Amino acid sequence: MTLTIFVLLLIAHFLGDVVFSFPRLFIAKRSDDFFKRLAGLFSHAVIHGLFTCLLLLFSGSLWIKGSLLVLAVHFIIDFVRTGIEIRLFGSGDIYVKRSEFTAWVSGKYKSPGKMNIKNLWPWILINLFDQSAHVGSLYFIARIM
Repeated sequence: MTLTIFVLLLIAHFLGDVVFSFPRLFIAKRSDDFFKRLAGLFSHAVIHGLFTCLLLLFSGSLWIKGSLLVLAVHFIIDFVRTGIEIRLFGSGDIYVKRSEFTAWVSGKYKSPGKMNIKNLWPWILINLFDQSAHVGSLYFIARIM
């Protein structure tokens, strides 16, 4: 049962972070206005909570408990991440957009400055720690449910 819940939580995470991610939300999460930042983070966490709710509801699991845990933990992880990004890269926008990263990996990115591996290390490390924290927390949530 734990593996099934974990896989459902991963699917919900993918839906919330990739399929239903909005540029305006990315910018709001990195706003220099603290309340706008909190609203953006909370909205993003609610999206994750809703997908978790829908997927766990069909699995017969404790969907309310799972949804609230995912919402809270996702909010905390993203709050820490965006705080670090704001300190390192400034507020308001995303340092590296997915389209830029994809173009860089495929060798099609034209600007060598920002997408130089020396400049990308902090961004890559932030993403690795962020996604590790998310996957680890989803595993922990699956175990306690």
